[in-house]
Amino acid sequence: MDIELRPATEAEYHQFFREYRNDPKVDPHPFVYSSEMVSRSYHYNYDGIQNGYAHFGIMADRRMIGCFQLKRMDPERKKGEFGIILQNDACKGKGFGTRAVLLGMKAARDLYGLKTLSADTMSINIPMRRIFEKLGFTLTETVPEAFTLPDGSKADRLVYEADLENITEGVQQQWQQQS
Repeated sequence: MDIELRPATEAEYHQFFREYRNDPKVDPHPFVYSSEMVSRSYHYNYDGIQNGYAHFGIMADRRMIGCFQLKRMDPERKKGEFGIILQNDACKGKGFGTRAVLLGMKAARDLYGLKTLSADTMSINIPMRRIFEKLGFTLTETVPEAFTLPDGSKADRLVYEADLENITEGVQQQWQQQS
């Protein structure tokens, strides 16, 4: 199934969060949908352009299955970061996250002129670490025991970075396949 990144409508944003389920390994408190909270979040993210931020819905089969955000974009240094969430376990393990990050890398480079894109994750987030490795990101920093998990154990914060000017041939081929 192909995906696309595009701004979400408010109705799509609400539907996404009605079915959103957070990861209990990271946050044991289930997400509780609130129409007022989701509307506030939507308008904050999509009304007017947040300086240095761009928000996209991850769309599959005309349905929003995730959120992708380019953030802290610095046009002078040509650097930025990204964040991504998928709706629930039904959307995970199918390549949607990899394709969304791939499209986000292209948008960062082609639409916003970024040369470097970074993101971080917890050491326990093996699927995200695999995405970084598959798409040519390099581990640039490890912050030991930066996160305390619900069970009291600790997880490292891993910071990854991609050079959008010198991507690998394999990533270039994946970009062409997504175009």
